[in-house]
Amino acid sequence: MELSNLSSTIGDSPTLKLNAKTAALKKEGLPVIHLGGGEPEIPAPLSAVDAIIKKAQSRKIKYSPTTGGAELKEAVARYTKEHYGIEVDNKNIIISSGAKQAIYNFLLSTINKGDEVVFPVPYWVSYPDMIKLVGGVPVAVKPKEGIEITFEELANAVTEKTKAIMLNSPSNPAGVLFSADFIRKTVELCRSRNIWLMTDDIYHQLVFDGVKAPSPFEYTDNADNIVAINGVSKLYGLTGLRIGWAVSTNKEVIAAMGRMQAQTTSCNSALSEAGALGALQGSQEVVDELRKILENNRNTLLSELSKIEGVKVLAPKGTFYCFADFSRYNKDSLALSAFLLDKVMVTTVPGVSFGLDGYLRISYCAAEENIIEGLRRIRWALDKAAPAEIKIGDKIVKKDW
Repeated sequence: MELSNLSSTIGDSPTLKLNAKTAALKKEGLPVIHLGGGEPEIPAPLSAVDAIIKKAQSRKIKYSPTTGGAELKEAVARYTKEHYGIEVDNKNIIISSGAKQAIYNFLLSTINKGDEVVFPVPYWVSYPDMIKLVGGVPVAVKPKEGIEITFEELANAVTEKTKAIMLNSPSNPAGVLFSADFIRKTVELCRSRNIWLMTDDIYHQLVFDGVKAPSPFEYTDNADNIVAINGVSKLYGLTGLRIGWAVSTNKEVIAAMGRMQAQTTSCNSALSEAGALGALQGSQEVVDELRKILENNRNTLLSELSKIEGVKVLAPKGTFYCFADFSRYNKDSLALSAFLLDKVMVTTVPGVSFGLDGYLRISYCAAEENIIEGLRRIRWALDKAAPAEIKIGDKIVKKDW
């Protein structure tokens, strides 16, 4: 039997594949250090756990409303007022099974075959394939230098076929936080060219050094072309709940996204919605604590990376990822990532998956001691002047390369 032509053009998620491989190695009892992860290791907030238990004990676990329950939407509206400064009602909000589904709903609702969608490089691994799935054309904008594009580079990629711009700030994989001036100019560009602006804000509170992530809503009185995506996965370490949302002052696009959701997943898990509501209504100290942990871990990682000669890195301003240039050692990031996992059992994500080869994405949401140990192993593996052997776990590993 033949598969569809589309199925052959869509690849596996490289991050999910690495997670599965790392989990398998750990199951074998091997001392793997996972620096490729995309989820905080903090325990779930008690407010979320208690809400899930309460919902389960009610024994009323039925279909939820297609676009999300009213109480959860009201909590998202309060969150939006607090963090974006705009007032929205329930018709301006859709709750989805993760921010990823919200992004896909947006693309399904706005992109026609052949429409171009512009986004910066390095990009989250799923963007290009998600755009292809809806018949769009991904336009990935590479910076001429480093890992942060300029507004001029973004604007030069816009053509008559451009239907949307997608921004993730702070970004996965690089922790790039676009400036207020960049966001303002992008808002003005999208308004003047009648282009959708979708902001993937899943990390927008996980920013460091006392900085706040600029919101596009700050720079316009008419935001009907803006859709903001968010969720509970990163802020609260609730990746397993799979609850995200989209907010727009444009009720028509939210309604369209709801129709798409109705014909795909029908609705979200009632238990997951209860947990998300609990997180949003509970103490927000968990977010502040996570931010402090991540900022400390970032500083630790940058310190350890500085000990590896020739590695270049732009300090992340947010998220829990660092995108480091290891091209001095191997310009083939797939080969380098595989080498580090095979030789010293450290998981990293190859930069080519994010649109820039020669780089590795290294996550610092792992425990600080694992960051230090992982970088110790990487440094040993790459340093030709290092001793011939190293202790990993309870075994002595000798260089055979």
